[in-house]
Amino acid sequence: MFIMIAVIVKYAAGTHFFVVETKIAEQFLTSKNKRVVCTFDDGSIIHAAIFTKKEIGYYIRLGKSIVKKLRVKAGDTIKVLIEADITPFQFELPEELAEVFATDLEANQVFEKLSPGNQRSIIYLVSLLKSTDKRIERALRIAEKLKAGITSARKMIQ
Repeated sequence: MFIMIAVIVKYAAGTHFFVVETKIAEQFLTSKNKRVVCTFDDGSIIHAAIFTKKEIGYYIRLGKSIVKKLRVKAGDTIKVLIEADITPFQFELPEELAEVFATDLEANQVFEKLSPGNQRSIIYLVSLLKSTDKRIERALRIAEKLKAGITSARKMIQ
């Protein structure tokens, strides 16, 4: 667990991120787990990955919804607690999707065989929605597509 002060940076393409100090990033990467949980001053929590680029070094991307929720912009500083993500999917499983998988064993079996990245993508598709009814609807649709052999998150929302 590490606490650091980071500066929000914005790529020309619009993506926001913050640089992670090398000594901190390498602590996570030596354990072969680039997935982390970031907790911010306001209590917001995100599941993320530590990326690396030659010209930047180590960094963590912040999606538009997180930037909006944190009320930050490029140049702002934030205090962040970074911990290894030891959750089963390295992402919070929405209750609606968990319930669908608990009642649809065939869909759950297909889901369990997917790569961790593909599992996270599917979880993200459900967690994006604000309405409980919409999350249930999408979770049921995803279960049907998994049983039909469609395992790509991109193809699930078409």
